[in-house]
Amino acid sequence: MLEFVDRWAGFRDRMSRREAIALGGVGALSLGRSPAQGASQPAPSRGTAKQLIFLSLFGGPPHQETYDIQHEAPLEIRGEFQSVPTSLPGFRICEYMPKLAKLAHMYTVIRSMTHGDNGHESAYYSLMTGRPHPLPNTANTKPTPQDYPNYGSALSYLKPAEQSVPTFVLTGGLISTHIGQTAGFLGQSWAPYVIKQDANKPDFDVPEFRRSHDVSQARLDDRQGLLDSLNAPAKGAKSQTDSSHFSSYQERAFDMLTSPRTQAAFNMDEESPATRAAYGDHPFGQNVLLARRLVEAGVPIVQVNYRNRGDGGLDTHHDNFNICKGQLLPRMDSFISALLIDLEERGMLDDTLVVASGEFGRTPNINANAGRDHWGGCCSLLVAGGGVKRGYVHGSSDKIGAYPATDPIGPWDLYATIMHCCGVDPHTTIHDNQGRPHQLCEGSVIESILENSPS
Repeated sequence: MLEFVDRWAGFRDRMSRREAIALGGVGALSLGRSPAQGASQPAPSRGTAKQLIFLSLFGGPPHQETYDIQHEAPLEIRGEFQSVPTSLPGFRICEYMPKLAKLAHMYTVIRSMTHGDNGHESAYYSLMTGRPHPLPNTANTKPTPQDYPNYGSALSYLKPAEQSVPTFVLTGGLISTHIGQTAGFLGQSWAPYVIKQDANKPDFDVPEFRRSHDVSQARLDDRQGLLDSLNAPAKGAKSQTDSSHFSSYQERAFDMLTSPRTQAAFNMDEESPATRAAYGDHPFGQNVLLARRLVEAGVPIVQVNYRNRGDGGLDTHHDNFNICKGQLLPRMDSFISALLIDLEERGMLDDTLVVASGEFGRTPNINANAGRDHWGGCCSLLVAGGGVKRGYVHGSSDKIGAYPATDPIGPWDLYATIMHCCGVDPHTTIHDNQGRPHQLCEGSVIESILENSPS
């Protein structure tokens, strides 16, 4: 078993300084039932979320230019942007996010996430798995079979979908080295179904979810019958074997190929031009809209990846302010606000947990290239729906946005909260593909952001 570093070590070290100054194949679909020797029964939970949409803002959006404008900091730290009031009295956000400012009564902002890891891949691993990476502050770290599972894979294992849909879909393609986006020690059976195609393309299509034109229904039925006969001995066994477990994936795959509901979710032409425009005419915006369509079709878990497409993405080491006001902030403002409004109007927000977070924040100091560098000391994120308070701010940063001043939380606490909101005991026991037990999460639920907790 891997030995992980102290999850708060980086934060404590930095506090002292401050005081001084295609997995895309059928076999990879998250479709099956948990093995009989799998997770223990989750404890009773107050969670109400039936679906989860995680907007993965890889690269690290600047908290100083989004939800945590540093009004009292000097200009070389504060930067050039102003804040505007929101629909939540006393809460202000960046002037380039006016739509989200009007919706502040609908979501919670956390201003005090910290972990001290400044490496893209290692910090992203912490965000996605709820565990510190054994090699923090490292770049280009690759996934291993011993990794802890992505939250979506863990939920797939614990609460697989009951319909002819995949449990966990990842849109926008895999990020970087793919770290934090695998099922880790649970095995590939619980990995996400990855959609590499961008939903903004006129010819957007996901051929894996439709029957090939050269395969008739009769031929498909013949294949199903053959598989049923081959799997019959395994199905008759008292204990669930690997082969019988895999057969459940095959059966669900056949269901998906013939399910009009699943196939219709990928027909983006069903959306009005106004709705598509609201999300934004770019890959991430349309992939977020696709996420809404997928959860509406019954997919419980969708992760949407924001990737660098040759434009620097969210990693603003250079020209931070021009990039933010010209591209990043208007896009974030549009796709997050459009998703919240869309879910609310469809009566889905209370049942859908929405998380929008990067792996870290940005440095307080502006560098010589008018950019901000990686900063794991403090970052902000947005959470909405699915049992989370509306119109709430958790925690605060210090006067320069370097570290939490109040109520610090770590990625492991966010992970625990996601599990809790989705009806899973975050401290339940899961078993790896060798049958060895692991505690799902070591973090604590962020009780204050839950809708039935006192302010």
